[in-house]
Amino acid sequence: MTVAGTFPAVGAALFLTSCAGAQVQNPVTSIDSQPVAPVAVTVTTSVLRTTQNAPRLDRNMQALSAGLAKSLEKAHIVAHPADPSETTPHANGSELALVVDIGTLQTGSAWTRELVGFGTGKSRLQSHVILCDERGTHVTDLLDFTVKADSGSMPGVIVSAWTPIGLGIHSAHALTKEALSDGHEDADRTAKAIVKKMVEYYRTNGWLPPENAESD
Repeated sequence: MTVAGTFPAVGAALFLTSCAGAQVQNPVTSIDSQPVAPVAVTVTTSVLRTTQNAPRLDRNMQALSAGLAKSLEKAHIVAHPADPSETTPHANGSELALVVDIGTLQTGSAWTRELVGFGTGKSRLQSHVILCDERGTHVTDLLDFTVKADSGSMPGVIVSAWTPIGLGIHSAHALTKEALSDGHEDADRTAKAIVKKMVEYYRTNGWLPPENAESD
């Protein structure tokens, strides 16, 4: 009776879980009639830098800057990291400026996620993204959206393997996973979401062929 009674509660909890990923929110789009131009990628942050978060913040910023440029190139969008001297979009330029500002960085804990789950120890990265056209006398915003990335809310070992032996094995696995983590998984998820949004915009704008035409 006791065991049978636990299934609805566990089932309900499982129903509320979510996988790691990134969501695009509040997108604003303006169509541009000009020809496509190279994209200069800039990553900034409004997060207050501390001794504790500085290393991870730097890793996330570096991963976004390099990863975005590389991923955009793979998607046939000419891009490169912006020159440090021109990190702010300016008028009378020759490029498009993709500016990603990290506003929230929560490191979380892989160990807690692995053992407890259901959102405990969740990592979060929230970024404000703007694609600007610098090729006129005024800077024009072409894209404006927010990306929220996190590690998800999956059930932990306490639900799925509560025996002392199983708990010990999974605990060791979680500690190893934490040690091997590169610390910028949410940045990778963010970059993927940004590239997807950029590709959608480029196709809508006629700067890339339609998806079906590209696969032919």
